[in-house]
Amino acid sequence: MKKKWYFIIGGVVILAVFVVLALKSTGVKKTDVTVEKATRGEITSIVTATGKVKAQADVQISADVMGRIERLPVKEGDTVKTGQLLVQIDSRSREMQVAQARGALLSAQSSLATDRVNLDREKALFAKNLTSQSQLDITQSSFDQASAQVQISQANLDQAQDQLDKCTIRAPMSGVITLLNSEAGENVVIGTMNSAGTVIMVISDLSAIEIEAEVDETDIASVSLNQDVKISLDAFPDTTFHGRVIEVGNSAQVGSIYSTSTNQVTNFLVKVLIEDTVNNIKPGMTASVDINTAQRADAVRIPSSSVVMRLEGTEKEDVSKGPVKTEVKAEETGAAVLKKRDIDGVFIVKGAQARFVPVKTGIRDQQYVEIISGIADGDSVITGPYKTLRTIKNGEYVNPQKPKFGLGGDSTSVHIE
Repeated sequence: MKKKWYFIIGGVVILAVFVVLALKSTGVKKTDVTVEKATRGEITSIVTATGKVKAQADVQISADVMGRIERLPVKEGDTVKTGQLLVQIDSRSREMQVAQARGALLSAQSSLATDRVNLDREKALFAKNLTSQSQLDITQSSFDQASAQVQISQANLDQAQDQLDKCTIRAPMSGVITLLNSEAGENVVIGTMNSAGTVIMVISDLSAIEIEAEVDETDIASVSLNQDVKISLDAFPDTTFHGRVIEVGNSAQVGSIYSTSTNQVTNFLVKVLIEDTVNNIKPGMTASVDINTAQRADAVRIPSSSVVMRLEGTEKEDVSKGPVKTEVKAEETGAAVLKKRDIDGVFIVKGAQARFVPVKTGIRDQQYVEIISGIADGDSVITGPYKTLRTIKNGEYVNPQKPKFGLGGDSTSVHIE
């Protein structure tokens, strides 16, 4: 009986030796790959953009009359109230014009009074047949001219007074003077639209601050009103502020002022309201915004780098869908051919081999991508190296290892079921 067992054990050992030798002779080569398990967790899709700080309400102050600045009782950074004096332009010549216009009006009114008396007398004489119709008409015409002259003189006085009033510029709203371009003694010209050189100063209401950010056209579709935003200001590098999207532009801005690229880019303007109180913030400061466009609290997620694209049908063993039957005419034969499409997928480790699995992806953040279907929580997914993921084939033998850096720890080999 013991002899029999000796023969059985010996046979098993010999068989094992032959199997090992056979494997060695086949020369199966294993590719080193890094592997991580799909996990469940939170994932937040972020759109990042840069922009500039801007007061939600500001007013450019320009002159409506030409002249020399006689008084400028404010300076940049001052807080002003509605109605406060900002600029006094030399008004002596316009005061003289008002005086002249007022004198002309008084003279016209005096002439009108005289002509009214004459007209009343002529009408009384005409009623008694003591004057002719022609004389009455002449008197009526003189009265009408005097009345018109009074109206003209009044209009001239109003215009002269308006020009005089415009020599005094007062604050149209309360706020902070965030820009001052002029000094006392300088001559100012009449302000015109789109002419920065005619702006004397800018008053900004800093009680409400917003960021004007430019979002790339590839991201703008996911941005909408009232989305939460994290804001970083270069002037306050250690502080993060909170805000929300209050406006999404509909018109593209080609050739962004914030872009450093020599190529034209297409961006859309997005306004973000800062909801936190920020002391010492200045319009024009540079800001970076992270717009929270979507969030999942318990998503199946894997590293974004592990998702690859393959031409449909090339990884036959695990591709479940057939090719898209789009008919395309061949140039030479004119026959209908099948046009295949690229699909998203991942390589999982199964039985020491890499297996391609098509997946449907969802939102993604800077590290992870959401997997809607294709793999489950706990599946071992090949995450690298980058070059290997681009060249690995379905069914290729692999040597799984943990990532050298990050959540995976060291590069020791791991056991895969």
